[in-house]
Amino acid sequence: MTVQTILRDDARDAASRPVRHCQGCGERAGSISAGTGRPLVRDRESGRFFHLSCKPGAMRSGDLLERMGAGL
Repeated sequence: MTVQTILRDDARDAASRPVRHCQGCGERAGSISAGTGRPLVRDRESGRFFHLSCKPGAMRSGDLLERMGAGL
């Protein structure tokens, strides 16, 4: 009996790419549409990857609502 293993294209791609992690919290990069977590964005100044909420200088939603209420 001969057994043949067939790799899917996405399995090869996933294995060949480096896995990125958030520099703020250390969590692995994900995809919202795939349900695997939050995607990362690159900080222009440092070139590092962060979740949008972990990025240095990012405004938190509560801060944003306060500023909107204050008319700033």
